[in-house]
Amino acid sequence: MRFPLVVAVLAACGPSPKPVATAKPPIVTAVVPPATAPDARLVAPELRLPPLARPLHNRVELTIDPATEDFTGTITTELEVLAKTKVIWLNGLEITVDRATLTVDGKAISAVGSSPATGYVALVFPTELAPGKGTLAIKYRGKMHKDDGDGIYTAKEANEWYAFTQFESTDARQAFPTFDEPSYKVPWQLTLHTKKALVALSNTPIESETDEPGGMKVVRFAETRPLPSYLVAFAVGPFDLVDAGKTRGGAPIRIVVPKGRSADAAYPVIATRPLLDLLEDYFGTPYPFPKLDIVAVSVFNAGAMENPGLITFKQGIVLSKPAELTTERQERYAVTAAHEMAHQWFGDDVTLAWWDDTWLNESFASWAESKIVAQWKPEWDSEVGMVEGKSRAMGSDSLDSARAIRQPIETTGDILHAFDEITYGKGEAVLRMIEGTIGADVFQKGVRAYLRKHAGGNATYTDFVSAISEAAGRDLEPLFGAFVKQSGVPFVSVELSCKGAPKLALAQRRYVPTGSEIDAKRSWPVPVCVRWSAGGKTGRDCTVLGAEQGELALSAKSCPDWVLPNDGELAYYRWLPKGDLMSKLLAHVKSLTLPERVGVLGDVQALVSSGDLQSGVALGLVAELAKEKSRHIVGASIGIVAGIDDMVPDALRPNYERFIRKTYLGRAKEIGWKARAGEGTDIKELRPALLGLVAGDGKDPELIAAATALAWKWLDDHKAVDPEMVRTVLHVAARYGDQKLFDRLHADAKAATRDERGRYLSAMGAFADPKIAKQAMAISLTDEFELREGIGLINFQDPRTRMQAFEFAKEHFDEIMAKLPPMFRPYMAYIVVPLCDTDKKAELEAFLRPRIEKLDGGPLALTQALEQLSLCSAGRKAQTPGVVAFLKKQ
Repeated sequence: MRFPLVVAVLAACGPSPKPVATAKPPIVTAVVPPATAPDARLVAPELRLPPLARPLHNRVELTIDPATEDFTGTITTELEVLAKTKVIWLNGLEITVDRATLTVDGKAISAVGSSPATGYVALVFPTELAPGKGTLAIKYRGKMHKDDGDGIYTAKEANEWYAFTQFESTDARQAFPTFDEPSYKVPWQLTLHTKKALVALSNTPIESETDEPGGMKVVRFAETRPLPSYLVAFAVGPFDLVDAGKTRGGAPIRIVVPKGRSADAAYPVIATRPLLDLLEDYFGTPYPFPKLDIVAVSVFNAGAMENPGLITFKQGIVLSKPAELTTERQERYAVTAAHEMAHQWFGDDVTLAWWDDTWLNESFASWAESKIVAQWKPEWDSEVGMVEGKSRAMGSDSLDSARAIRQPIETTGDILHAFDEITYGKGEAVLRMIEGTIGADVFQKGVRAYLRKHAGGNATYTDFVSAISEAAGRDLEPLFGAFVKQSGVPFVSVELSCKGAPKLALAQRRYVPTGSEIDAKRSWPVPVCVRWSAGGKTGRDCTVLGAEQGELALSAKSCPDWVLPNDGELAYYRWLPKGDLMSKLLAHVKSLTLPERVGVLGDVQALVSSGDLQSGVALGLVAELAKEKSRHIVGASIGIVAGIDDMVPDALRPNYERFIRKTYLGRAKEIGWKARAGEGTDIKELRPALLGLVAGDGKDPELIAAATALAWKWLDDHKAVDPEMVRTVLHVAARYGDQKLFDRLHADAKAATRDERGRYLSAMGAFADPKIAKQAMAISLTDEFELREGIGLINFQDPRTRMQAFEFAKEHFDEIMAKLPPMFRPYMAYIVVPLCDTDKKAELEAFLRPRIEKLDGGPLALTQALEQLSLCSAGRKAQTPGVVAFLKKQ
């Protein structure tokens, strides 16, 4: 599964299923009234099901009408009772059991169904069951929630209803009373009863499709390979199916889109097969499932989900009008598709045994997406994205409250937090570092061996580390364990000595941001590789820094002119240069590769955040960086400038705006608002950030007027603005816009399709006028738009509306929480972070704690939000003097 890596807040019923005709003993059943359910006598499990029984095979029949809320079903589970018991525990949420019977040796035993706790169903038998095999048949009812995004849910698109599923991590229990844990991996056979006019899809190809009375049909799907419940998936609706070819092994590939949207799937048709071919080449085995459907989903809490054979994507990732297909949208699809298709091997064919090893799925898929896309489209500079992603992960990992990549799962909230920047970003970076340490070929050999050995089954951390260690010919557990089981970022100091043969004195501790209470005394076996230049030649030397201090002898014949303390900038550590290493490196920075230069700038900003470098030093680099041709370098400079916005005193605001215009206005006017024939990707992708900064923060009146005029033209004709510039144009126009513009955006947002209205809603939240901002925030509480889409109407990011947004969110906190999906609610704690002031921290904590701490995932979210608030406040106090001193000279 791929989550967007931004916090969400800041962002007629058919007949009952008919049993499949199979040879089996007659079943005696009895309807059990709820009043007889012995809830009071049962103690429900707290997290995991007790090991009293295990499934061997599941057959499910469901009646699904996307236009209704209710669904009915039967699930028949071949199981093995493992110990004497009167109760079989299953997972079930909002499930009503109408009938439950266990058949053993031809004898049917009826059970009383009970739901003594949220998420659990108890089947209580009249006598004790003996260990052995049997067939459990359950007839039940459940709910499909409109626009919910979890379990089985429905969504309306252009007046047509669709039903989708999203079961990871613990929502299959909303669809079936079952063993909803990843270790219970068994074959599934699914049958759907639905309206004749609708298309029904699942993980496997259709085995048979026959008509039923009342305008219904029954669709039976082929049995799956063994799957855990969270990977079972289906979709029902009036879909269009777009042919995208076949895999090398002949499995059909289709892009599944809402009715009438076939033309908008042109890019996935082109891109999917080449990416899949590269994955097959890397893994050395064919795509492991009999078909591949790419489904554009109307409502999605995540970005995409790796259901085998039926990968679901947030609609905007898959669909794009041909005239609006930007490079950014191409990259977004390719990266997401590569991630989810990598899961077909790593996560689907070989599945984690428990959620503590979520990293085995997500870290690896994130690593694979970068590797595969870099091979397919090297011009997209994916290695720069790898370096930037590592830096983002280090930001999360710099918290005292940061969790390890792999840690025990003790609550359902821990499962939620397993899908975060640490798992995706840090996990990816650590895998890349280990690959670089042992060699890409050796790493690939280990991955292939791991997949062969555990194909069709479950695997653990130990299994993966053992496979890579065997391939490498040495025990890699100390290296894996230090980075996977331990939180924090290594901080390696580097000091050059040229008294005698050149060498580097190394020391390590934990990276600590200004204001943090972290105990810096922590060590790792850090694979340190440096690159240097001496006498016109460059070289590379490596060591493993396993203690607090160490030494690296350089192979240079003379004292190096410069040393890059992290060759390639891909290893997982920050570096602290001693002496004149930094000045020498910055003087020769153009000798570095583009990813290295981006990485060095990230390390410079990290040194500012830790107090080891003055903010004025970073700002002093901006003028030269702004002259670069690379969008990545200029973009990094823009990030430095935009990053001090909150530190600028009102009296120096004119200086700040003048500095921006002096540095960037000439280039902004040169490239202009509209693309020119033949211009390169760098200019095309730099334009939004550059024009956005100069017009927005630089407050250039000419550019603001141009943006406003273009916004009005775009509202009448979408061809008037280049697609990659639409959001920037609308944001600048809105920031300085009036009531008339707001009203037009509002009206058009209400008329827009689901995947188009995000642009309007984002612009509506950008108005700086307090009166208009108040209107935007009020709209977020109505039912005009889903709050999942419209959370940006409450603008916490802009300093001009921040306090207004916070007071609004505080006043309407419970209303906002009720409108957000449950998985997003804990992250409402983060509304305090942009305040960046600890003066009212106790008051803020007193307000948030009773509202957040009781939620699944709430305690950690609250702890991290409060810690980030403190760090922001301390960092601002430490860095502001340098910012002030710099701006006074502008």
